[in-house]
Amino acid sequence: MRAFWYMGNKKAKPRVVLFFICTFFFWSSIYTYVPTMTPYLVDFGISFSLIGLIGGSYGFSQMLMRIPLGIVSDKLGVRKRFIVLGVIIGTISTLGMYFTENAYVILFLRFLAGVAASSWVVFTILFTDYFEESKRASRISYLFMAHGMALTLSRLGGGYVANRFGHEYTFFLGAAAGIIAVSLSLCITEKAPEAKELPSVRSLFGVIKDKNLITMSVLGIFVQMILQSTINTFTPQAASEIGADYMQLGLLATAASIPSILASLVCGSLFSTRNVSVRLVLAVGFALQVAGILIIPITAEMTPVFVSTVIVGLGCGICMSTLLGFCTQTVDASRRSAAMGFFQAIYGFGMFIGPLIIGVFVDWIGLSGGFFLAAAVAATGLALTFVLIDKQVE
Repeated sequence: MRAFWYMGNKKAKPRVVLFFICTFFFWSSIYTYVPTMTPYLVDFGISFSLIGLIGGSYGFSQMLMRIPLGIVSDKLGVRKRFIVLGVIIGTISTLGMYFTENAYVILFLRFLAGVAASSWVVFTILFTDYFEESKRASRISYLFMAHGMALTLSRLGGGYVANRFGHEYTFFLGAAAGIIAVSLSLCITEKAPEAKELPSVRSLFGVIKDKNLITMSVLGIFVQMILQSTINTFTPQAASEIGADYMQLGLLATAASIPSILASLVCGSLFSTRNVSVRLVLAVGFALQVAGILIIPITAEMTPVFVSTVIVGLGCGICMSTLLGFCTQTVDASRRSAAMGFFQAIYGFGMFIGPLIIGVFVDWIGLSGGFFLAAAVAATGLALTFVLIDKQVE
């Protein structure tokens, strides 16, 4: 945390800390119930295919929303109002789940949570606006750390609440975090738009021609396919079938988040102090994902499941910190929200298609088969890292 505290100048420090805390509560509001969600839905008799669709709907809405949101934000030259709106929608989505057991209403509400998460485009851009250009690639890792801390503590708290009071009360916990996030979001600051002419919509769409952006976005698809289909959807079910209770599921999800936080810190420090190969770092991240996933189908005990989750969480954290830091590196400042929106929309496709495909596969040949397929997806991401990225740092 010392690195985080000193990452800005004295004038910027209060608004950076406020933004960091707001980000923490925002992500907490839509993740408190995730670790125990799949076993909760299985108890309703819902098929794995529909559960996969519910998990994927969170990514589907982001795939639809993030590019338009980035473009509109750049066109208007504003960020804060989109952040406030996103936090409000997330809070409504979480609270709404308390009042229903209908799978299709839950599907819509999780879709709505994805709409809220789409504001992450604007979160990342406004946060990096607090720093000078040369430091933005490294500083974004610290915002990802806030994301990781939120997932760690909200999942742990959600597991405890679910185990102590019942899964439905995790929605109350998330809504409370959302209310705090709404209050804090109203206090964050943004730079006034510069007097120069704002970019045209045609110019903003032009970011999709950027080779580096496309490369990072494609690799993001594979990372999110793994993250959403394993840790956030079917790893909890594998643990539940072994005999894990809700508290253990919360601990399991926490075991994935802590390595992700460490990865954010390490990547932020690594890229800010030395010339490191982006390709090598991403390759290590994907290799860890493959190794971790393959543990699940060959075990019937909780300890190896925890080990698997730590390894996969570390691998996903390394990859996402790196991709977030470098996806807009070759895009000019006036189009960075559009570029970030494109990046997050494209990896949103992975969030949607990963749980859906794995869910159908699990219904077809069983849970173990789904994890073997997930390992193959991670291996494909590893191979593409060497195909798409030049040896030197871009």
